[in-house]
Amino acid sequence: MTRIALFVVVAAAIVAAWAAGIQSQVTAERVAELVASAGLFGPIVFVALFAAAEVVHLPGVLFVLAAAVLWPREVAIPTAYAGALTASLVVFFLSRRIVPAELRERLPEWLLRYESRLESHGLLTVIGLRLVLFMLPTVHWLLGASRVSFRDYFLGSAVGLLPGVVLYVVLGHQAVAHWDVVRPWVLGAGVLFAALVVVRRLAITRARPSP
Repeated sequence: MTRIALFVVVAAAIVAAWAAGIQSQVTAERVAELVASAGLFGPIVFVALFAAAEVVHLPGVLFVLAAAVLWPREVAIPTAYAGALTASLVVFFLSRRIVPAELRERLPEWLLRYESRLESHGLLTVIGLRLVLFMLPTVHWLLGASRVSFRDYFLGSAVGLLPGVVLYVVLGHQAVAHWDVVRPWVLGAGVLFAALVVVRRLAITRARPSP
């Protein structure tokens, strides 16, 4: 599939998912029910759904919470961890495949400014982003479009995602019970991050002298 065709498919999937109101329909309980109905194939279905959800910008924490509902901790933690890492890699590779080199120069200024750091200290930078922003889909896409090496991205994600997975699994049942309260904060964090990137980009553009 060509880069343009792949871009169109991914963009259409994101638009269709959000136009259908999927963000309000997908809950940890529904994910758990669907995975449980798959029987022995449940873990495979779980990982596949997790990856698809990250592509269309659904909060990955939902799936970590679903794992906490489905399985005991000793099963939920490695399964949720495998799903989180797989999902982050899927989006990373999509971003690398879709975003052409020409558009990388139009990345947010803050990311461009740290391009050299991503190349020289990519591992620590990715770990820090994961610890703070966890499974925020925007991070997958931006890092995929950057020049961070796959090795640093993979190892940084592997290290940085683990604490969040363990925390959400341990707190899973309580978080699911109060998801109506938690969800606005999770979605709000993603929207705020994206808005800050856009605002900063606009401010930098306006500050540049006219040719």
